[in-house]
Amino acid sequence: MSASATLARLTDLPDWPQRLTDFDPIFFEASATTSFRSEEAKAAFRRRWLGRYLETWPHLTHVALGPGGLLLGYIVGAHENPATDPRFDDIGYFRALAPLCTRYPAHLHINLAPDARGMGLGTRLVDAFLADARMAGCPGVHLVTGRDSRNRSFYARNGFTLAASLDWGGTPIVMLARAP
Repeated sequence: MSASATLARLTDLPDWPQRLTDFDPIFFEASATTSFRSEEAKAAFRRRWLGRYLETWPHLTHVALGPGGLLLGYIVGAHENPATDPRFDDIGYFRALAPLCTRYPAHLHINLAPDARGMGLGTRLVDAFLADARMAGCPGVHLVTGRDSRNRSFYARNGFTLAASLDWGGTPIVMLARAP
């Protein structure tokens, strides 16, 4: 599938505003949170971890597309420092990571459909986001994930190293970072 997949900037797709709900199956399948107390809670979760990026920074979103334009994966993010940007006040661990967020302000979230994993698409998406960060003059890029998450090896292969480890609300998390 990787050979036939293409990468594109979301906003370069002529129908991109109509494609925003295409992200949902991949987003919710990849999420560690699988049940919600209500549809409102599910919508708030989506907005927090995906929607704010699609709404505010769609030009930083890159997508992997398969035959017929099928969405295989995406990377979203921002170049703004989340520890100082009020749009991220709802994510408290950024305050705990503030000194590192100054050094690595850009941050990302990436997800692939299960049958699109292990084919190099994730690396291609990361490379596209890093190129944007470099062009914007960002000194560094980070992400936060679970300390024991399976995705840590993927990030290590893509040059991300451990910048911080902390317990947040009973969950061990890590900040992984790299220069763009």
